[in-house]
Amino acid sequence: MEQRRVLITGAGSGLGRALAFCFSENGWRVACADINIDSANETVRQITQFGVGAMALWVDVADDASVEEMRDEVLAAWDGVDIVINNAGVASAGAVAATSLDDWRWTMNINFMGVVRGTCAFLPVLLRQGRGRIVNIASFAGIANAPNMGAYSASKAAVISLSETLRAELALSAVGIKVSVVCPAFFKTSLMTTARAPEKDRVLAERLMAAASETADDVAAAIYNGVLRGDFLILPTRAEAMRWRLKRFLPNLFLRKLLQACRPRTR
Repeated sequence: MEQRRVLITGAGSGLGRALAFCFSENGWRVACADINIDSANETVRQITQFGVGAMALWVDVADDASVEEMRDEVLAAWDGVDIVINNAGVASAGAVAATSLDDWRWTMNINFMGVVRGTCAFLPVLLRQGRGRIVNIASFAGIANAPNMGAYSASKAAVISLSETLRAELALSAVGIKVSVVCPAFFKTSLMTTARAPEKDRVLAERLMAAASETADDVAAAIYNGVLRGDFLILPTRAEAMRWRLKRFLPNLFLRKLLQACRPRTR
């Protein structure tokens, strides 16, 4: 059977690297794309132990031409791709009134438009093939919409909306292409390394990530299994399925619990 092929952006660290490990362990050829080519090369070096084909690619998902060049490199090497995972992203935090327009543009350009660029670059390839899957990494922040995360939450909500729209369009056209959108909450990762956030918000996020029970490997495994099942909405951290239902069916109760969790605790 022909070896399956997956492209992962942001594969140089964190969840992207964990996904590269997960797919390669299961026999997939992996293209590891990252804005830090040294990190992408290190991921490739580590996953070659599994005896699968792997390559490192430089990409800046905030740049149209860079994403198109990445696509062309993938097609030159493989002549096709089975799964495209739009994972590259950044973190930001801060109250809406205190977030600069530059930070809004930076967050949206990478987190949302990066996914748009990846989708627009590879969707015609999948359509020509008549098969494949696009996997967009969003966040439960795009569902919960917590205080002091306006730009980040909006960027991830936009990824969810794009994924839902594309799912409907592909369902109407009856082609063999599927879409998944992934919405994890906090898990152990280094996402805050490049974050734009006030110090108090950075410290809080790092503490929540450190306290999380799930690792990037746990989340990657849940994503892999959800993709193979054909799930559209993948909630890879344990509590989020319940929280998603609470938000959907009892939104006012969800808001009260969200505000309660966000208020400073008094001794």
